Amino acid sequence: MHFEHLLPLWATIPLFGTMLTLCAVLLVRRPRQRAAWGRRLLMVLLLLVVALRPVTPIEGEQTQRMNANVFFVVDRTGSMNAEDYAGEQPRLEGVTADMERIMGMTEGARYSIIAFDSSATQQLPLTTDAGAARAWIDTLTTEPTAYSTGSNVDRPLTTLMVQISEAQREDPDSSVLVYFLSDGENTDDRESESFEQAAGFIDGGAVLGYGTAEGGPMKVEGGTDDGEYITGPDGQQGVSVIDEEQLQTIAGELGVPYLHRDDPEAEIEGTMEGITLRPVPIESRRGVASFEDWYWVAAIPLAALLIWELGEMTYRLPRKLDRYDVGGAQR
Repeated sequence: MHFEHLLPLWATIPLFGTMLTLCAVLLVRRPRQRAAWGRRLLMVLLLLVVALRPVTPIEGEQTQRMNANVFFVVDRTGSMNAEDYAGEQPRLEGVTADMERIMGMTEGARYSIIAFDSSATQQLPLTTDAGAARAWIDTLTTEPTAYSTGSNVDRPLTTLMVQISEAQREDPDSSVLVYFLSDGENTDDRESESFEQAAGFIDGGAVLGYGTAEGGPMKVEGGTDDGEYITGPDGQQGVSVIDEEQLQTIAGELGVPYLHRDDPEAEIEGTMEGITLRPVPIESRRGVASFEDWYWVAAIPLAALLIWELGEMTYRLPRKLDRYDVGGAQR
């Protein structure tokens, strides 16, 4: 057993040293409150155990990963709810199916997910944990309709540039694959910034487009009318159409192919043309640090003592207030 500190030692020692000293002194100097200060001293000791985080290592094999860093750039705008994928399915159905398929093609790679709607955020940093990526895919939804403030396909550009440049610097022997999944629709009436600056960092991938020229209706996401269809100012049902010209432009700027996706069974393997995945050299493999936590053994009695302490405070406070009149004078 060893400790995986939740706080650095330089903070743990003075913080808990001060609290333990205070409780010990008051325990001695206030005999009438000895039970209360004894309880508080025990709470501090239990909290110290939690902060030290005792663990026992779980033996496990080293992980072997492939020489690829895969970045998914995923459109979560409301238009991705439009029901014109593979018939009348939401476009996000195609996104999740293709992400799963790409992960199957790149098994053993590291994965990162960047999502964009009214803003862009890194949802998953580069990791070999394919389960974490699949968990995100399984819960993928569009942003709540009420919070949408317009979108542009260049929203994730800055975040993407930071991530792929760091990946190339820290892991130069691995290929960088970028998959941009979107319908290409801009709603903020602004010209999109070019993705050409990212091309030099990318070895493969694709721009995958979803939707049709005829378009499809979109359901409201979130709120009391969740599930109803979005309507325009004129009361007519809103329709979103794919902007393939925009998506083809992005593909050209990134130097990757553009594929229109309307069938989950359609070929996608060609997006890795010229890239051969190989295991990273053995000296580059990393052991996965796995531990069994034991802090909960202290956390359970700590929670019980905390409830006791709060109960005591709740009981004592009205009695103290009752000793004073409205003007603050003691009765």
